[in-house]
Amino acid sequence: MTPSPPAGAVAYDMKNRLQEIDGIRGWAALIVLFFHLTNETFGNLVPMFRSDFLYFLLNGGLAVTVFFILSGDALSSSFLKKTDFRLLDSLLIKRYFRLTVPILLSCAIVYVLMLAGANYSVAAAKIIHREDWLGAFILFEPHLISLLRYSFYLVYAGHSNSVSYNPFLWTMSIELVGSLLVFLYLYLSTRLKAPIRILYALIVFLLVAQSFYCLFFIGILFAQYRANGVFDRLRASRSWNFAVIAILIAIAITYTFSQKYPNFWQYININAVTAAALVFCFYTSNWTVGFFSSKFSRFLGEISFPLYLVHFSVIISLTSFLTIKFSELGTLDGPHISLIILVSIAVSITAAVIFRRVEIFALKPVNRLPAYLLSMRNPADELLPQQDASPALTHAPAETID
Repeated sequence: MTPSPPAGAVAYDMKNRLQEIDGIRGWAALIVLFFHLTNETFGNLVPMFRSDFLYFLLNGGLAVTVFFILSGDALSSSFLKKTDFRLLDSLLIKRYFRLTVPILLSCAIVYVLMLAGANYSVAAAKIIHREDWLGAFILFEPHLISLLRYSFYLVYAGHSNSVSYNPFLWTMSIELVGSLLVFLYLYLSTRLKAPIRILYALIVFLLVAQSFYCLFFIGILFAQYRANGVFDRLRASRSWNFAVIAILIAIAITYTFSQKYPNFWQYININAVTAAALVFCFYTSNWTVGFFSSKFSRFLGEISFPLYLVHFSVIISLTSFLTIKFSELGTLDGPHISLIILVSIAVSITAAVIFRRVEIFALKPVNRLPAYLLSMRNPADELLPQQDASPALTHAPAETID
């Protein structure tokens, strides 16, 4: 799905490139899980979980912005390689359903837990002093109609704690709209006179506006860099591979500094800038590519979306239940909180593996949908001459991004 490297570049085939993207996504999902269990759930009881050191390493908000960049990259890489509008048609048709089917499954788990009386979040919230967070979730009666209404529509158009079966899914409306913006840009790109300049302008405008949607366009830009061989040339540079280490350290220091002086960053989304810098470094260093293409990283990448979807169910049930029980025994101290976190992580990963298998089966009809719908087009359309893809996006000298 990604272009072959140019002559003389470091040899990374298409499969490895996809593994790299998935590996980053997998670690970002794991960071979100850690963030919710440490900073959010037990942060009031264990101040260390909110220390400056962990603020950068386990920042859920930063991980979510990385998700959006990777989405823009993954959705556009294939098209930028082939300029195949049929592929773009297929991605567009499937996008809503590929998000909604797993969302429905994850919300159904919460629905069953609520019916079974296995939601202990309100009681646990009082113990951990998080009535404003854990205690504010799913305070309504479960109903099948409300489950379906939320999963198919409100998760995208009216997400709020008062109707949400999974409050962590506030990102899904941004994900869906961002995906549609990616498709719109790609459909227009071959007809634009200056596509790269327009792409840069969109990124700057949305970044200044502090909009999450700038991240999807940054993802498109990174996909374009890959298509033009920019990442391969940087990975082939020994000096750049050493420079990446210093840049990553500088990013960590700057990001931690931003917490102490938030007013300094009030006119720019520090998460967006930091996420873009991190992903760029991850793409252009041999050692980071190797790390994110490792077997464990690939495993995390495969279960990344399921892990994001199911860990809310674990927190309101198992995590909250263990918190209540240890509190009743008078042993809710640091070691036992660490034990609760480790057990919750293990169960979340196990649940994500199972969820992934169910998701694959449930998505089979969705994967067949484009072939069915596109086959219904007027056969006469196939006889029309195909518009030649404009080379402006990847080859025009005036638009080079090297």
